[in-house]
Amino acid sequence: MATLSKPKPMGDRMNPRPALIVFDLYGTLIQFGIMHHPFRKILLWAREQGRSPQPDDARKLMTTDKDCGELLATLGIFPPANMLAQLHQEIQEELASLTLFDDVLPTLDVLAKQGIPLAICSNLAKPYGVVIDQLLPQFNLARHLSYEIGAIKPDRKIYESIVASTGLEPRQILFIGDTLLADYEGPTQFGFQAKHLVRSQRSGGNSIASLTEILRLLTHQTA
Repeated sequence: MATLSKPKPMGDRMNPRPALIVFDLYGTLIQFGIMHHPFRKILLWAREQGRSPQPDDARKLMTTDKDCGELLATLGIFPPANMLAQLHQEIQEELASLTLFDDVLPTLDVLAKQGIPLAICSNLAKPYGVVIDQLLPQFNLARHLSYEIGAIKPDRKIYESIVASTGLEPRQILFIGDTLLADYEGPTQFGFQAKHLVRSQRSGGNSIASLTEILRLLTHQTA
């Protein structure tokens, strides 16, 4: 297995001041108040009906640009109407429970005022994409969502979409997220700068404990 080279500090000649900051969404900017796991329940029901779980079920759920009924049909799952209605209800309850982490608005406000372009790159099923407009309508956020791109982190295709849409070099992009493989290891292997967000522990090395630490990092960088 290839080993990861140690990322150089941001702001040196190899890693310049970011021209774009990309955030993961769930677990990084937004947190659940309620988690019903509605798709997991449908998959369990399908298994009870005799459908064997497939290794790419989760990937298909997050890379298919279809609403719930059509999305499940792509997996060969056709739940009864009452179960599909329950799925919709539970998703709406989850969406209604979503809130921003406390460090989100203070950080994004400053970055936006500094004129730093911002983006979101997230693995999620289509029904969960609406939260961006619900909770972050005041920010101009470029979107690289798995169900629109047809790939999930850490697939290179989803990182390539960021580079292709901006014309930037990977080293000019800073990636922030709470999942080590998808938001730190994958991006750094692709050539991005990255920081792993771990709110439950002290920051250090390649991790940060709060999004507000991004602001401190940027003040120590040269353009």
